[in-house]
Amino acid sequence: MNVLETALIVGGGRTLALPEQLARRPSRRGVEALRGPRFEAAVRDAIEQALRATRGKIYGVDGAAAHLGLKPGTLQSKMRKLGVDRSKFV
Repeated sequence: MNVLETALIVGGGRTLALPEQLARRPSRRGVEALRGPRFEAAVRDAIEQALRATRGKIYGVDGAAAHLGLKPGTLQSKMRKLGVDRSKFV
């Protein structure tokens, strides 16, 4: 649920008022912190789990890309970026 939906549901008045913490935009530094090593490790782990479950298969309805909801090319690009080697799961 997004911030506006929450404010409309929780609010009760005729005007929309956001709580202070939701009204502030995250700092650039704060957004970049979300994309740090922990985020990349979580993405790498999800990719490796999908490859393990599909025995290294990327394409097709039973491939890792489909399990992750990605296009095969996008998955392969992420694998290259994160250094994930498909041959370890075949």
